[in-house]
Amino acid sequence: MQLPATREVACPRCDERTSVRVPREDAELNVRHSVAAFGEYTTVTCSNGHRYWVYFC
Repeated sequence: MQLPATREVACPRCDERTSVRVPREDAELNVRHSVAAFGEYTTVTCSNGHRYWVYFC
C-alpha cells in the first residue's frame, strides 16, 4: 500500500507552514487567497485561522 504524498505550504497571510495531501508526488502547488471556478484543489486553514486554497497542477 502506498501512502498519500504530503507537502508543506505557507499561508499567504502569515507564512504559517501547513502540511497538505497532494494527489501525486510530482504535482505543482499553487496557493490562492480565493477559490476558483475550476481545477483540482484542497481548502486549508492554518493554525492562525486563515483559510486559503491550494491548487494542484
